[in-house]
Amino acid sequence: MARRILLVNPTYGGASGSGRHVQLLSRGLKEEGFDVDQVSISNTWYINLPMMRSASFLLGSFVRDFSDYDLVHLHNPKLSPLTLRHERMILTVHGGLMELSHKYGRLGEALIKPLRYMMNRASAITSVMLWEARRNGWIWIPNMIDLDAIEKVPPEADERVLFVGRNDRVKNYPLFKRLVQAIGEPYKAFGVEEVAPWERVISYMKSAKCLFITSLWEGMPTSMLEAWACKCPVIAADIEAFRPFRDAVVTAEPNLTTMLTAYRQLDSVKEAIVKRGLEYVKEFDYRVVTRKYARLYESVLSSAVAEGTST
Repeated sequence: MARRILLVNPTYGGASGSGRHVQLLSRGLKEEGFDVDQVSISNTWYINLPMMRSASFLLGSFVRDFSDYDLVHLHNPKLSPLTLRHERMILTVHGGLMELSHKYGRLGEALIKPLRYMMNRASAITSVMLWEARRNGWIWIPNMIDLDAIEKVPPEADERVLFVGRNDRVKNYPLFKRLVQAIGEPYKAFGVEEVAPWERVISYMKSAKCLFITSLWEGMPTSMLEAWACKCPVIAADIEAFRPFRDAVVTAEPNLTTMLTAYRQLDSVKEAIVKRGLEYVKEFDYRVVTRKYARLYESVLSSAVAEGTST
């Protein structure tokens, strides 16, 4: 009988990095023989107002019946109170707990301690960010993309400088805007100035001069993996998320002067970082990453059976 898995995240697919992660994981798990359902804002009650979405989605999820599932997989630390609803829970951290303080200031900092307490009730905690996993003693399971789908998208004819991300403080879009004004090159800011289908973003990546990631904090951004697969060079802020991959990304302090310098020196390192990125990204195809989750699920479920037998 197939294992029944429930994936819980506010977004499923779409422009959200965690949403695309969950969608690909769902597909991969089904290909591995699991029976998979998902809970998102598309099928759960929530209030679509700023500062209310997360809390209302948590409440809407809390009243769901989880009893029919062998394992529940949460994809946001803010959902950790749901660990009270099932004995076998996996929690995946996509952005890192420190993102809360960057995004919400003192309120975010105040949330970290109670969230950690609730998170520790989970059967296992994973993080897409290598540094965050090591620092907290969690399991590193990286982000994922669909390499076959990217291969099928034709390149756009225009060469642009790119930004891909939502417009909030963490993504640091104002720095990108100052950069392109100083550079004087044509650009696209997907997610801020233009909301476009995924295929259009990929087509521009395949012909882009570079992708800037100006974020103050990241986990393991999907845009970086997609850029690697598209042979698009990446210039990223020198933060923990990118330091394990410095041979595939040009890192610079997130300010105008250092990022401009990195851009102007890009041609001298472009070939080397693009080649390394292509090597890395093979390990982040959704089929490869899904098998890591599948092994973790089986480990958790086997431990639960062993504990039940021993009692």
